[in-house]
Formats: sequence, structure tokens, C-alpha cells
Amino acid sequence: METTTESNYESVALPDGSQVFLNHNSSISYAKEFKHRVVKLSGEAFFTVVPAESSFTVSTQYGDVVVLGTEFNVKTTSKQIAVDVKKGLVELKTDYGKSKIKKGIRAVYKEGEQAVKQFKSNKEYRKWIRSLQKELKKLGKDLKPVLKEIGDDFEKAGKKIGEEFKK
Repeated sequence: METTTESNYESVALPDGSQVFLNHNSSISYAKEFKHRVVKLSGEAFFTVVPAESSFTVSTQYGDVVVLGTEFNVKTTSKQIAVDVKKGLVELKTDYGKSKIKKGIRAVYKEGEQAVKQFKSNKEYRKWIRSLQKELKKLGKDLKPVLKEIGDDFEKAGKKIGEEFKK
């Protein structure tokens, strides 16, 4: 399965119940059966991972982020990967080793460097998440009248069918 964004955001519910929020110009892909809980990411996404016995892996061109259940943001560019942990603990695996990243920390691995640098989180991901929330809220308001109309149509159709059966 694959989901790609351009100038839009996208929310994806994974088969295990985990949620992925894709930022603009990003993509994820994963196996339909999702037995191994592996997601390939290009771009930026915020993950809310449900706990399970098996680990959850976000695979990128620069390394893998491995977790059991947590909330975190992963952003890849042409030269780096940045992982920002909102809740829990994750592990970033690169060609140069593994780094554990805890809540409130932002870790960055740049192409060509031999270490992962860790900083206090600037929670930069919250900006695009807020924009996504506003967009979803607006979409909900726009859909409300349409859903009511559809519901009314179904109710009328149901009454008509009920009348036909009485005849």
C-alpha cells in the first residue's frame, strides 16, 4: 500500500491501528498484510504507534527508526534524517550504529557524518500538525451538511422500501 502527498496532508490508519500523519511532499508505503510492521518513509510524517509484541519500524534512506509504541516525528531530506520524540523511546539505526532517543529529544543524522547528534526538541513538527488539524476540522464542517443530506436520503429510501414491503 502506498500514500503520497503533494501540496496536501494525509492521515493514514495502518492495519495494526497505528496512525500516520503525512506532511506535504511525503510518501509512505507498507505491505498490505502488515505482519512485520514496517513502513517506508520519504519526506515527513508524525506517527502514533500502538503497542504490540512486535516492533514497529520506519525505514528511510538514511536509517531505520524502531519502536514498540510511542509518538514521534520523522523528517527526511535529501541529506539527512531527523527524529523528534513526543512520547516514549525510539531507536535510530544508521550505518554508523544505534542511538536511543527519548521524549523531548531531537536526533539528527546527516549524510557523510559518522554520528547521530541529539538536541533538545524544538517541537517544530507541531506547526504542520496544527495546520493539518485545522484542515481536518474545516473538512468536518464542510462534510456535516452533506452527511446530513445523505442520511436524510437513506431515511426516505428506507421508508419507501418499507412501504413497498407492506403492499
